[in-house]
Amino acid sequence: MFDLMIRRTRAVVVSGLSRAELTGVVEGAGRAMAALSSLQARCATEIEALGDGGVNSKTVLREAGRMSTRSANTVAKTAAGLAEMPRLAESLADGAITVEHAAIAVGAAAKTSSQKVDDELSKLAETSSVDVFAEQSRRWANRNQDDDGSARHETQRKGRSLKNWVNEDGMGVLLAELDPVSYQQVRKAINVEYDRLWRDDGGRDGTPDDVRTPAQRLADAFVALITDPGRRGPGSARAQLIAIADVERLRGGNPTGVAEIVGGEALPQGVLERLMCTATVTGVIFDGKGQPIWVGRDHRHATEAQVKAIIARDRHCRGCAASPERCEIHHIVPWEQGGRTDIDKMCLACSACHHNIHDRGYVVAKTKSGYKIINPNHPPRGP
Repeated sequence: MFDLMIRRTRAVVVSGLSRAELTGVVEGAGRAMAALSSLQARCATEIEALGDGGVNSKTVLREAGRMSTRSANTVAKTAAGLAEMPRLAESLADGAITVEHAAIAVGAAAKTSSQKVDDELSKLAETSSVDVFAEQSRRWANRNQDDDGSARHETQRKGRSLKNWVNEDGMGVLLAELDPVSYQQVRKAINVEYDRLWRDDGGRDGTPDDVRTPAQRLADAFVALITDPGRRGPGSARAQLIAIADVERLRGGNPTGVAEIVGGEALPQGVLERLMCTATVTGVIFDGKGQPIWVGRDHRHATEAQVKAIIARDRHCRGCAASPERCEIHHIVPWEQGGRTDIDKMCLACSACHHNIHDRGYVVAKTKSGYKIINPNHPPRGP
């Protein structure tokens, strides 16, 4: 069966196809890959149930499936989770979702329950891109978990570690595993220094990658921060650690609501209170003109308050999910054409997606999940 499938796949001719036809082939191949991933997951579940003393499913996936250890672990974990979520398992088998959707759902189930995820997120998975599903399911899980994330955060904190060694080439290697809050703080600090070095190397108007590669610049930024703490600075709003909290969480007594770092895990109340000791608290209201963040045509560029509000709403590039520090503020209606500098008239766009908007005809559409940068010739299926 598989040899025949491989031969037929190899026989598909793609040269000379139109863009629409090539897109159709990619879509069909994606469905076929999802169905095959489902088959591997079902086999992994059966292997674990054999109880014959043989090797576990991770080993079989790694050796017979020729996967990396990391991929094999992910597939085995996803398979175990899907065994408790029949709707999502069926969607994967039908090619309606990808294995990435399934893995995200399993992660959400670990915070809540398999039944809740299968009942409430299966339809969203079928109608959303992986990026949108990841964002929506994370927010859903943060609001539906049993506690405020304290237990999970404590487990993550216990697992933190830093290892260092010299490899066979004499290069020093550092490997850190951090809880989400610590990781975001470190990553933001490195990115601020990276941006400073990028500008020193020529920035937008030069050829900074001719001076050093992005990976080299990241390494230099890390060393600079460790060896010269005085270089640390807050940077722009896009490069700061931003936490979003319902106003109820900022009150004393018995707080309710949800708090989370942008693009990340829920913030336990204790962690939120610790961060607030040194944080700047900014009030952001998403509706109601007259707020300071609405400046209309008085300013062309977004203010720091507006940037924070847009990050709080969009969380990442609305085209490819790039993190805020890699994004620019895009006027949905160009300033030159009367566009207003209001937060509901702007969105986050990384440089590549910004280029697609201005030079390739991409548009910003309002969807159920917020603004979305799309190719009008191939719009998304879902929200």
